[in-house]
Amino acid sequence: MKWTKKEIDPILVREIARRYRIDTLTASILVRRNITEPEQLQFYLEDDLQLLHNPFLFASMEDAIDRLLMAHDEDEKVLVFGDSDTDGITSTALMMELLRDFGLEVFQKVPEGEEPYGLSVSAIDFAAENNISLIITVDCGISNHDEVAYARGKGIDVIIADHHHLQAPSPPEAIAVLDPKLPDCGYPFRDLSGCGVALKLAHALAIARLGMYKEPFALLYAGSALLQDEPAALADAAGRADSAAVADSISALTIEAVRLDNLIETSRLKIPSGSDGMFPSDTLEKLEKFLRGRVIIAWNKKEIQTFFREHFGNAAELDVMDLSQLSAGFWPAMAHSSFPSLVRASRLKKYAGSAHSAIDTLKGIFSAYVLQTLQSQNLLTERMFQLAALGTIADLMPLKDENRIIVRKGVESINTSPSNGIRELKSGLGLAKPLGAIEIAWQITPTINAAGRLGTPKLALDLLQANTVESAISAASALIQANSERRRLGTEAWENIREALNLSLEKSGGKYAVVGSAEIRPGITGLLASKAANILKVPVIVAVFKADGTCTGSIRGGAHFPLTHLLAYCADLFLDYGGHDSAAGFTLKTERWQSFLERLSEFMAQTEYNAEEPELSIDAELPHAYVTPELVNLCRLFEPFGEENDPLVFCSRGVSMIDAQVVGKNGKNHLKLTLDFGTYKWPAMLWDGAERLERDFSFRNGDRVDILYKVTMNYWNGEERPQLELYDIRRTDG
Repeated sequence: MKWTKKEIDPILVREIARRYRIDTLTASILVRRNITEPEQLQFYLEDDLQLLHNPFLFASMEDAIDRLLMAHDEDEKVLVFGDSDTDGITSTALMMELLRDFGLEVFQKVPEGEEPYGLSVSAIDFAAENNISLIITVDCGISNHDEVAYARGKGIDVIIADHHHLQAPSPPEAIAVLDPKLPDCGYPFRDLSGCGVALKLAHALAIARLGMYKEPFALLYAGSALLQDEPAALADAAGRADSAAVADSISALTIEAVRLDNLIETSRLKIPSGSDGMFPSDTLEKLEKFLRGRVIIAWNKKEIQTFFREHFGNAAELDVMDLSQLSAGFWPAMAHSSFPSLVRASRLKKYAGSAHSAIDTLKGIFSAYVLQTLQSQNLLTERMFQLAALGTIADLMPLKDENRIIVRKGVESINTSPSNGIRELKSGLGLAKPLGAIEIAWQITPTINAAGRLGTPKLALDLLQANTVESAISAASALIQANSERRRLGTEAWENIREALNLSLEKSGGKYAVVGSAEIRPGITGLLASKAANILKVPVIVAVFKADGTCTGSIRGGAHFPLTHLLAYCADLFLDYGGHDSAAGFTLKTERWQSFLERLSEFMAQTEYNAEEPELSIDAELPHAYVTPELVNLCRLFEPFGEENDPLVFCSRGVSMIDAQVVGKNGKNHLKLTLDFGTYKWPAMLWDGAERLERDFSFRNGDRVDILYKVTMNYWNGEERPQLELYDIRRTDG
């Protein structure tokens, strides 16, 4: 294994540590991972639902909400059509619960058995037969141009909530198309899962149900100009006496206002006073024009009205809502705080791309109030975040931007208050310990996924929609059995394709292996491709030829293989495709299989791919004194770990071994060490590393070792203790 450590700019490290008030070790890891911009850093250093993007940034969201409100008013029936994988199942479950709670009569369908992916004509016919006038597709639909047109011909409207790539010049002509990968969708983050898009629709409907949809708001601040060119400056001033801090931050008086439409800022007004504290003569005219027709919200209504009377006399009559009183039910102590103190206390101001003013703090408080109200009224629920987290993890979406907030919130809820189905699934799998995103990716989501892979996605829906403990236990048992069956089928299929894979590997000159067969179950191609890639150490494609004339395949690439480039190179051959550089899938017409093999051969011939030595990047090299249990807190700051956010990798050198044992139930092939870092002695595991003891390094000879490792928690007999899991170990030179 090749160990690498990226060189970083120490000046940048110190600047980030100072501005964001973090230690230099944390700052250096952020810099080494290229997380240096405020809009990136906030998703690591904060855990605040305010960081979620407004759902109405989707250009089509108003169309979707208008149609749902109409369906509610007209007592229409709705069909939710999803996909059979974990992302599609969680999307379906979320949308069903959302619409039922909204009072709609809702039906659900997902592809069963060998039914193809995506909205089907048979599903539309079912809708027509049952007087259903609206279909919502979740985790699918963006490729269903003909089906959407067919539905329209039957008088059925379609809302598409998808996250896949559009493979046509334009999307289907649906009532609304919500897809963050559309170039003109308006949404700032493209990597939502299908259930993440469903969560956005739920968030938007929650705002509408709260009575804030299309309600024109305006936020108003009047007082001292609490403005800093450097966002951290007010925080620095906070350590001094209040009067001195306020005095430093006042340049003059100011009136500021912000217009909000669907809670999105659309424009702002700022009117500063002169050095004498007097405002321009046209101030009230400008302000009245800006605020006209809007619900005005301010902090401390009495102070605002007093300010305007003092500066403008009786000519200024303002009818404002007092945010300090509105929020008192959630944050009683804050209601009596002075506004300058709230500006100083704002955690999010340091992430402002430009100068942060008082109106920005007011906007943040209003946003927090709205979110708190949505949650308190069960319009935006923990259950929704649980489902969205499962979909995001299962579909291998990058854990960056708001996905970090969604998954962190969902995982926390799965551990503290899981739904009936997830609680019983955890119990059935023997998962008593708290789970992180990685454990969920290895244990929970593959089990849920098994139902769809075997053509019985209803098993997974039964689990997620279980209303009683009894039904949850039954569903969990059935799902665990299905996963066992999937593994059995995988073992059988492996024996059938192993020889063909070896022949393909030989034919390609050892560069890749590919096999296609009509005998493989469609739901296990990924399992087979993963196993083959791990054994053969090359990219592998396993595909199944289906009775409907299509071919569905799974691709697994080794380290450093540009899998997404391969997908792009063959894109014109596919009906659908998706994935990333370690795992992907595709569907094409079986008649194009030979063309695909030729295109694959062309791509591999011109692609340099080094599969020899794996490489691991070091996040931080730690002196022995730094290797303390406090590292657990550092690691938690970077959680959730997963796609595009691997666990932190540390390096320490010259470490003494106190003990070395070969352990393991079957064959005893793991190595358990006790390492001496001075003050702390750490247990350390090297999985499948038993053979390296006394070969690559010697405990008997008292060797010191250099190690690459991550910090994890070991749960045993109800106790949790930090431990090191080793990626690699070497005898220390000299």
